[in-house]
Amino acid sequence: MKNLNSKITDLFIVKFIKGVKPEKKVTDPVIRRKYAYLEAYVSIVGNLLLAAVKTVLGLFLNSISLLADAAHTASDVLTSIVVLLGFKMSSSPADEKHPFGHGRIELIATLIISAMLFIVVFEFAKSSYERLLSNTAVKGSFVVALIMVLGAVFKEWMAQFSADLGNRTRSSTLIADAWHHRTDSIASILVAVAIVASHFGYYKVDAVFGLIVSALIVYTGIDISKESISQIIGEVPEEDELNDIEKAALSVSGVHSIHKVNVHSYGNHKEISLHVQVNNDMSLVKAHDISERVERAIEANMSCKATVHIEPLEEIS
Repeated sequence: MKNLNSKITDLFIVKFIKGVKPEKKVTDPVIRRKYAYLEAYVSIVGNLLLAAVKTVLGLFLNSISLLADAAHTASDVLTSIVVLLGFKMSSSPADEKHPFGHGRIELIATLIISAMLFIVVFEFAKSSYERLLSNTAVKGSFVVALIMVLGAVFKEWMAQFSADLGNRTRSSTLIADAWHHRTDSIASILVAVAIVASHFGYYKVDAVFGLIVSALIVYTGIDISKESISQIIGEVPEEDELNDIEKAALSVSGVHSIHKVNVHSYGNHKEISLHVQVNNDMSLVKAHDISERVERAIEANMSCKATVHIEPLEEIS
């Protein structure tokens, strides 16, 4: 299933991004941005269609959980617009006040997405609670329930599509958008169950599931916020990233080992500093040459600026 989804993603890349071949790991900022735009446009079109269908059905059935689900889907359109703006602004070049570029705007965009979710969820949680108390009648329809299940399947595909592009570009924003889709998929399943229950006269199930949908949105918003804030504060680099840095550094002749590796992320751009150990009797000129070669080796494999500090190799007694 995973290979099938990956192949579908490859087809979309070939079809809608001219001159770009599908890659499993994207480091080029321009191509990375094109991948993000593709994810956003697919999400916008898909969510607009689903939100329209859910809204019409929700009004027809007088279902608060279905309307809440429609709003959740519609909010994903806004988040995709934020994704577009976030990637566009984060690609702005470095300037005097921002020497490391504007990459972290991507993370700020993710926080905006979370804030938008919280605003939407408050109103629907309130409406669901009021309807729970009043036991308002809701029309039940097996056909509509089936449509909701089909919508859930489509949203799960969108989630996997976004996650695949997010993993390829190592973008937390695209991964967050993928979780939006997945939460919406789960919510649609819950709404389908509520509609079937209402068919048999259990109207409060609709209100209860409206609250559950709201809770899912809150959970998603909190999770996305925590992830973005953590990255803005600064995180320990991932193990595979450290391995890539070490592999590049050790590929340079004369390097014995590395340590004290620090990685500061600014969106797709990274500032990397590390200590490199060389022979004690090496000349200053040669050691400096090695440091520059290590920097070039790391920068050739990653979108970063590397800074190397040379140290003499400690003798083992």
